[in-house]
Amino acid sequence: MHCPQPSSRTLVLTPRVWSLISLALIVGIEASACHPRSSAVSPERCGPTVPETAQHPVAIPARQLAGEYDLIQVRTQPAPSGSSSGHLHLMPVDSAARAASVGGAVRDLIGWFDPKTGDRNRRADAGSRDPTQPGAVLAGSHLRLGQSGSLESYVEQLTITAVSQEGFWGWWKAEPGFELTQDQKSGRTLPDPAGYFCALRVRS
Repeated sequence: MHCPQPSSRTLVLTPRVWSLISLALIVGIEASACHPRSSAVSPERCGPTVPETAQHPVAIPARQLAGEYDLIQVRTQPAPSGSSSGHLHLMPVDSAARAASVGGAVRDLIGWFDPKTGDRNRRADAGSRDPTQPGAVLAGSHLRLGQSGSLESYVEQLTITAVSQEGFWGWWKAEPGFELTQDQKSGRTLPDPAGYFCALRVRS
């Protein structure tokens, strides 16, 4: 990208010029407030930092995270190779689903994940809406996408590190079962896919 070099001339800003600049800034701020940016799901909406209003997960009971979310996952390993997104639905566990999990991990919320971008076939199990075998399970600050219990299944483990009224953020790592991630050129085995994510609440 070409960046223009600063001019050697000195620009004198008179009080009238300062007034015009201030007015333009105020109008610009008001216009942006009246016309917010698009809420389309994109990696630009998900950065490695979190809002100042975000709190530690222990500050908010996990059950309060029930709702609809735009989930964006950004990959950082084995190489920064893009992102994926989809719709995440989390709901309270009913008595039947709670009874089915007796003896297993405590479930705060269950639901499903509908991928919009990325490998949909690979993540098909995450879309299960069966309450006895849900595609998404939230237990404390850990969210699982996919069906566990099989070495052939593809599962993604999301660890929540921050929450707020706007959603929650954290890190994710894939558990691809028998499948190995390999470098196409050298053939060497690479670390399992991992990165950071944000789940942005969808307001009705």
